[in-house]
Amino acid sequence: MAWVRSEGFRSFVVSSTDGIIGTAGVLLGFAGAGASSGTLLIASISALVAGSVAGFCSKYAELAAERDAERAVIADEIEDLRDPADDLAALAARFEARGVQPTVAREVAEQLFAHDALDAELEFTHGIDEPTRAVEPLLGAAAGAAAIALGSALPLAILVVYPAAWEEWAVALAVILSLTVAGVLTSVTARTSVWRGLARTVGVGVLTMLATYLAGVLIF
Repeated sequence: MAWVRSEGFRSFVVSSTDGIIGTAGVLLGFAGAGASSGTLLIASISALVAGSVAGFCSKYAELAAERDAERAVIADEIEDLRDPADDLAALAARFEARGVQPTVAREVAEQLFAHDALDAELEFTHGIDEPTRAVEPLLGAAAGAAAIALGSALPLAILVVYPAAWEEWAVALAVILSLTVAGVLTSVTARTSVWRGLARTVGVGVLTMLATYLAGVLIF
C-alpha cells in the first residue's frame, strides 16, 4: 500500500480536510444564527460547490504558474547549451562538491552531456526529472476540487443519514468525526504521530466551529 504514503494521496487528504473545515464553518455559523434544517442543508451544499470551484481555480492557477516557470527554465537552458562549456564545468563542480573526485566528476559530466545535455542540466541543476505536461495542471486541479468536495460531503452525509440531527451539537459531532478520519489518514501518510495529527486537525476544526458559531450568535 505504498500509494497510501504517497505525496499525492497526502495532498488529497489535506485538501479534503480543508473541505471539512470550510463546511463546518458555514454550518456552525448558520446554526448559531438559528437557521432551520432546510437552510443548513442549502448552506452546506453551497459551501461544497463554492469550495470545490474555488479549490479547482486556485490549484490550477498555482500549478499552471509552476509549469510556466519550469518552461522558462527549460528555454533558458536550451539557450545556454548553445555553448555548453560553462554548464559542463558547473555540473562537474556539483559532483565534486558531493565528494566525487575531480577527474571522475568531469568524466561523468561529459558522459551525461554526451547522452542528453539538456536532460542532465534539468535534473542535476534544477531538479526537473521530467517536464510537466500541459494536462497536469488540469488533472491536479480536478483532484484538489474532488478532495474538497469529498471533505465537504462527509459531515453533510452524516447528517443526511440521520435527518433528525440537524442541531448544533450533532453538526459539531459530525464534523469532528469527519476530521478524526482525515487526521488519522494524514498522520499515516506522513508517518507522524496519530495523536499529534488528531490534535492539530480536530483542534483547528473545533476553533473554526467556535468562531463561526459565536459570529452567528452575536451578529444575528
